[in-house]
Amino acid sequence: MMTNSHHFDELCSKVRFCTRCPRMDESARVLSRAAGPLNAPIMFIGEAPGRLGADASEIPFHGDKAGHNFEDLLEFSGLDRSRIFVTNAALCNPKDIDGNNSTPTKVEIQNCSSYLREQIELVNPKIVVTLGAVALNAVAQIAPHGLDVSTGVRTSNNWNGRILIPLYHPGSRAMIHRSMANQRSDYQFVTEQLNRISAGRRRVTGHTRSKVAALAHALISAKGSVSYFALHKLVFLVEWQAWSTVGHSLTNAFFIRQKDGPYCTDLHLAKLRKALSALIVEGPSTHPILQLSQRGLFETAQQSTLPQEALDIVNRIVLSTNGLTDAELKTKVYMSTPMRSLLRAERTQLLNLYNAPISFETLQNKASAITT
Repeated sequence: MMTNSHHFDELCSKVRFCTRCPRMDESARVLSRAAGPLNAPIMFIGEAPGRLGADASEIPFHGDKAGHNFEDLLEFSGLDRSRIFVTNAALCNPKDIDGNNSTPTKVEIQNCSSYLREQIELVNPKIVVTLGAVALNAVAQIAPHGLDVSTGVRTSNNWNGRILIPLYHPGSRAMIHRSMANQRSDYQFVTEQLNRISAGRRRVTGHTRSKVAALAHALISAKGSVSYFALHKLVFLVEWQAWSTVGHSLTNAFFIRQKDGPYCTDLHLAKLRKALSALIVEGPSTHPILQLSQRGLFETAQQSTLPQEALDIVNRIVLSTNGLTDAELKTKVYMSTPMRSLLRAERTQLLNLYNAPISFETLQNKASAITT
């Protein structure tokens, strides 16, 4: 019985002697064991080998600017290249009449489609990450998905028995449309999805602490309804306002920096449901909307546990954020001192601060030292 390794070696041999695309006769056929392990949980699919990169090195995404960016993004997000499989929609470099990189045609992508299908079947990755529109369109020839890069970027989608995550290409041209900072967040998202799959579903125990639950209750009640995304940002803004004005936390909530800004660990949705019996959760699981039912007179007691100074801060934040979309609220949060400080450290010190704690006390002490 032929093993996956033998099947893959046969596929590499077929690719090596392929003559389906005339203008690629002089290009290298880039498929070998250098693509990665055949049991990789993630497969990255690019457009085609670059003239200065894989066409010369015969290692996908290696040796040119796109390759350097790709490897930097992997390192930043904690993805080990030795544990991923990397390939392209077209396995040879398509050059234009001047010998420069060119986009593979639809016919050329179709010519390579069977090879891509075989790679996916052999590796059987849990996650497929497409890098750019060409790669995303190429996998649609294997199984339809209805996605495009601009609206589907950094989303997790069920596709062909696995998860499909569209990302932008890491080349210089794509950086015009998707900055390196955003692409770092994209790759961190991939890491999070892999970790989630690897960990499996875990039973959630405990509930949101009473002070955080009371603050959440007050915010949801004041807003009428609020997205789960926005609730994390509002709690963050309330706590930062408290540190800035009264010099202490209202709830001792713990925040970490994630790709979409601050995440409050105390607001885990399963725990919050246990703490707020009147909580109603509607909408898709990817973007839940929260509101409170009118049942039960005892729910109002949770809001009343907040001291007046806390309620004043809540009202101030609610008024200042009324009418903001989630995207605008995210921008407002990113303009706060704690987030600006983290972004500056990431940029100047090349640090990966995803999931790093956000310390209001440290920042407040620095601010006090500057003003005294």
